[in-house]
Amino acid sequence: MKKILLFAVLFCAASAALGAQPLPQGPPGWEDLEKRARFGLSQNLADYLFLGTLNADVQYSVHRSWTLQAGAKYNNWTWRHRTDDQFESRQQAYYIGARWWPWYTYSGWWAGTKLQYREYNRGGIIARETEEGDAFGLGASAGYSVHLNPWLDVDFGIGFWGGFARYVTYACPYCGERIDEGSKAFFLPDEIRISLMFIL
Repeated sequence: MKKILLFAVLFCAASAALGAQPLPQGPPGWEDLEKRARFGLSQNLADYLFLGTLNADVQYSVHRSWTLQAGAKYNNWTWRHRTDDQFESRQQAYYIGARWWPWYTYSGWWAGTKLQYREYNRGGIIARETEEGDAFGLGASAGYSVHLNPWLDVDFGIGFWGGFARYVTYACPYCGERIDEGSKAFFLPDEIRISLMFIL
């Protein structure tokens, strides 16, 4: 709970600091868009396809070309082929960050960065070994948003992240036999985005 509150406080502080800055002159029609397009709420369909990971993401426009971002992911499912075989990619993750939009927010190309915490337990998918732990790090992503209508975008993107993790490795997903533990640095793919974004 303390981690969630910390992320919320950081997000609100950044919103207040950047939100006080005046908006520069934008492209034709930006004035009407700026009055309306402040919040973007999205659901990543690719996360749902990967073992049913629930997710939510909110963005807030603080500038013609900048949005602040916060989100969470949750997966607590264990999948079984048979009673003695299972696989999982359980997690709870929280992040805050920002996106830069070269033209204007919620339209076209974007690049982003974020600070992320993830508690995870994954294994049995590629190998029988299972790893669980806590990871904290920085991520970078890029993509493109297709503007379908004034209230809906389809958002495509890919991201990577790196940082440090404290972990324990088990011989299999269900046996509880420890084979390794410690801390390590990592650099991994973070997400593939195929999301629906509702613009408010």
